[in-house]
Amino acid sequence: MTDSSIIQTIVVLGIVAVALVYVLRRVIKTTRGRGDCGCGCGKDCKCKNKHFD
Repeated sequence: MTDSSIIQTIVVLGIVAVALVYVLRRVIKTTRGRGDCGCGCGKDCKCKNKHFD
């Protein structure tokens, strides 16, 4: 492996690691009820407080 391919591999792995941390953080916030529920109203929406019976 050349030096440039090693640097490219490190950069790609860094980008993938940052993306994975971001996604996991969003999933954890959403499942705990502190994040956006996905309706588009933001994190203070009333949708997640409704009970669908």
